[in-house]
Amino acid sequence: MSLVSVAACDTYTLEQVRQRITAVLAPLGGIARFVRPGMRVLLKPNLLAATGPEHAVTTHPTVVQAVAELVQQAGGVVWIGDSPAGPSGQYRHVWHKSGMTDVAAHTGATLVPFDGVIWKRLNGRDYLLARPVFDADVVINLPKLKTHTLVLYTGAVKNLFGAIPGTRKRELHLHAPGVREFSQVLVDTLALVRPALTLMDGILGQEGNGPGVGGTPRRYGCLLAATDPVALDTVASRALGYRPGEVLHLALAGDRGLGCSEFDAITLEGDRDVLDFGQVALPRTRWYFNAPSWTGNLVSRMVRVRPRLNEGLCVSCGRCVEACPAGAITLGQRPDFALARCIRCFCCAEVCPQGAITPHRNLFARLLEL
Repeated sequence: MSLVSVAACDTYTLEQVRQRITAVLAPLGGIARFVRPGMRVLLKPNLLAATGPEHAVTTHPTVVQAVAELVQQAGGVVWIGDSPAGPSGQYRHVWHKSGMTDVAAHTGATLVPFDGVIWKRLNGRDYLLARPVFDADVVINLPKLKTHTLVLYTGAVKNLFGAIPGTRKRELHLHAPGVREFSQVLVDTLALVRPALTLMDGILGQEGNGPGVGGTPRRYGCLLAATDPVALDTVASRALGYRPGEVLHLALAGDRGLGCSEFDAITLEGDRDVLDFGQVALPRTRWYFNAPSWTGNLVSRMVRVRPRLNEGLCVSCGRCVEACPAGAITLGQRPDFALARCIRCFCCAEVCPQGAITPHRNLFARLLEL
């Protein structure tokens, strides 16, 4: 049975985070099970965008620092890397805003840009993945607990999509525009990037229309750890309130034997009570994106969920234009959306630094939801 370890942790003070990470790793054998002296260890946090930790968009720097210190105590050499959403070349800005520059200064860890790539082919698709992922001896996955407008939940499995650099993500979104197709891409990425250990930052996460600044920060007060990222996500998504099979990429990963997606087959260790999150605001798009496949194009035409711009929040930075896989956004005085070309991936909403783009349901969709 897959084992998921849970520990309560309600603040980001370095001492408490160190203590609770040590506790959550203990049932898995501790850090020494995964790291031996001289190993190159890549820590893969969620560095989606250049935002401060208070927005709960990125993995908190205290969590990354505490894991880096543990790896160094075990004799490992620490690398920290991820590829933010949007085009390459913004690494230093993201590192600074997310606190990773300070982590590197305090620990001596190396910040590695995901520039060079290695080509892989799986299930008829080409994947160009960051070379440091394969140059490292061990990958430790450090996701953030968040809701997600498109795939409903982002955690251990979705975090690995950051192993695909820059605009390469955009290409995959374009060729896998539907939820089912994109969920298959996420599962393929898991099959190609198999982390030895996953430790989730669930101290301050998100609810609502995550995973960018459009999501609402929420204190969950927990850390989760597992060697099986699918099992960890299954536990976390159930705690959020999702039903079995509702987060499609987890069901698909379980079907492909890449992890355990059956909650009853997972062993939970530690502070289980902390997973009682109560009522969580889930993305309003969840019912539409999980409509049965037999409804087909008819429902797709009748029920529209598209990005909507709040012009009062928009600062015309152009990040949405850079991130759009379909080239459906142009920038004048304000971004202009060619909705006929929109593939509803909501990459624009993910990267908007002002949270000015949100999913909008037409009148028919809102009536059906009621």
